[in-house]
Amino acid sequence: MNPDVYITAAIVFFGFLFAGFWWALNRELTFAPELRHFKFGFILLLFSMAILAVFGIIVPLGHLAAQNDDLLGTYRATVLAIIGVFGYMLTELGHYNVFQRPRSTQPGKSTFSSGLRWP
Repeated sequence: MNPDVYITAAIVFFGFLFAGFWWALNRELTFAPELRHFKFGFILLLFSMAILAVFGIIVPLGHLAAQNDDLLGTYRATVLAIIGVFGYMLTELGHYNVFQRPRSTQPGKSTFSSGLRWP
């Protein structure tokens, strides 16, 4: 099968993940700024997007660019665009104060504990 098909599918999937990022950010923005916090789902989403971008878009396009010099500019522009997308996403998370640690509503509980007390 033509590698262009795989790259196109990866780009479409990357777009869906980017839309998922906006959906998650939009949901987080429904809370007051002091109640917003960084959810670990954002890490999973960013990690998934990075894996897809590297192995589904950048590496295959790099192999094509190595065989065809006309694609070298496209390859470089794609790498820069993906870096820009990730920078934009991180900037938006920071702009809307989403990088805050979660606050527990129950006193005495830390972020990761389930209320267990160690002696």
